[in-house]
Amino acid sequence: MENDTAPKLLRARRKHSQIFVAVVVCLIAFAAPLLPMDSLSRMVMVVLGYALCIICVFGRSYASLFIGGRKNDEVVRQGPFSVVRNPLYVFSFLGTVGVGLMSGMFSLTFLLGAAFCFYYPLVVAREEEFLLHKFGDTYKEYQAEVPRWFPRLSQYSEPEQIETTPRLVRKTMRDAAMFFLPYPCFLLLAYLHASNVLPTLLRLP
Repeated sequence: MENDTAPKLLRARRKHSQIFVAVVVCLIAFAAPLLPMDSLSRMVMVVLGYALCIICVFGRSYASLFIGGRKNDEVVRQGPFSVVRNPLYVFSFLGTVGVGLMSGMFSLTFLLGAAFCFYYPLVVAREEEFLLHKFGDTYKEYQAEVPRWFPRLSQYSEPEQIETTPRLVRKTMRDAAMFFLPYPCFLLLAYLHASNVLPTLLRLP
């Protein structure tokens, strides 16, 4: 039963994320930003959003070097996990906000950020319940010393060498790289709206 808990949580998270993405895609397919494509504000949003996505991809890939498939076998406290308990989710949040900014719509940025802040604390609570059950006092000590969401950079520590699983690192890099995919999709939507292939039903700030 215990061995099956982690995969179930992962499958549920993926399913919910896929449903949310599908809903958002349906919503924005017929919407366009109020800000013109060539406006300074829009360009600043896109550059900042892309920068956040780069940080997300690098951060998630770096964190995966330390977790290396060991998350459910031991309490990892090295590298990014020494300053925050959920670095993968923290970097994903930055990437999510980055995707919103690349859309040129503050409303979408807020929607994505708010959805993340609502859903992922529930995910983390369930994961921590599982980890507490499995590791007991060891995980309680980790909870007491390392913050859940806001990194405490002064606590950063890393070993001289680490053992990792390249296959899992590649998978994390591949998954994280998906944060770059929305921007060309936003450009394609802009072209389809400009060409009247798709109707523009909404202009969103």
